[in-house]
Amino acid sequence: MATINYSCPNCGGKLVFDAGKQKFSCEWCLSDFTQEDLDRIFGVQNGENGTADKPPETMGNADSASQDSFSGGTNLYICDSCGAEIIAEENTAATFCYYCHSPVALSGRLSGSYCPQKVIPFKKTKEQAIGGFKEWCGKKWFLPNSFTSDAQLEKITGLYVPFWIADCKIKAHLEGEARIVTTTRTSSKTITHTKLFNVERSAETEYKGVPADASKKLDDALMDSIEPFDYNELVKFSMSYLQGFYADKYDVEKKDLVPRIKKRITEGATQLMLNDIKGYTTVSPRQTNVDLLNTDWHYIMLPVWFMSYDYKGKKYFYAMNGQTGKFSGFMPVSTVKSAVAGLLAALITFLIVLGIGAVVL
Repeated sequence: MATINYSCPNCGGKLVFDAGKQKFSCEWCLSDFTQEDLDRIFGVQNGENGTADKPPETMGNADSASQDSFSGGTNLYICDSCGAEIIAEENTAATFCYYCHSPVALSGRLSGSYCPQKVIPFKKTKEQAIGGFKEWCGKKWFLPNSFTSDAQLEKITGLYVPFWIADCKIKAHLEGEARIVTTTRTSSKTITHTKLFNVERSAETEYKGVPADASKKLDDALMDSIEPFDYNELVKFSMSYLQGFYADKYDVEKKDLVPRIKKRITEGATQLMLNDIKGYTTVSPRQTNVDLLNTDWHYIMLPVWFMSYDYKGKKYFYAMNGQTGKFSGFMPVSTVKSAVAGLLAALITFLIVLGIGAVVL
């Protein structure tokens, strides 16, 4: 008799039945599914024999022609200092590491399996990126002088960052506590009445285009802070978009991003269900459970202007969304300027105290 073998619809890992949960669990991404979930996802009716294969990923890889073009038209450079792997188009003879600014050495061709299917081309110029950086710095007196020097600004790099974006069908359940607070006032006192209620909400919905960058070298919080990107401007990937720019090689597999994607979806689903609870003064969630029922992954490249800065042995980063111009970063503080400011503050305090003492005398 044939058996039904399920692969996780989120990451492709093996599903096993968890007796404690009474659900099918994935050992890779920790997703859980009921039998009804799997029957619905794979179209297999209860009691039917056969094999339940994972549905094809709609955008996981580019077509073979695009992959051949990509592998034949890109060079892979390796930084000996920090290990970053940089993709550049074939006419690039030498370059530097966008991360630590060290020279990099040509390693060879890059496999076509790293070719994205779609890309959002750069819309913001290098001049606009530098302008945004100067605006961001503003009148921040404690920045090191070299942070905004011409030599530093020349290091800003147009970088196509690899992203996995996920389209997820989910089932969510929320349990919480709601309160109705009323106040009664008399001539002598105010009485507050609080009624407590247990509330629950369930939802089945779909989230499209939930992003997560796929580069270990880039700070996740920094990449999150320059979102969103407008996916309506995604176009089919072509090598021509790499002209004059670099591209980061993805080194994070989609299965490793499931927890991060699920966290973002859980936050959104929690707010969605809270917004549906009406008529109470306050509502506080106690517990939210979200199951990812099915996930389609899309491998794309998104445009980012990026700059790193090394100060006192620590890295600082600036990034601008190359499509919208939204920017963010982390700033160093000049130890010299900070010390001078501290001395001036102490001197001013001393003079004030001295002046007060003179008046008292």
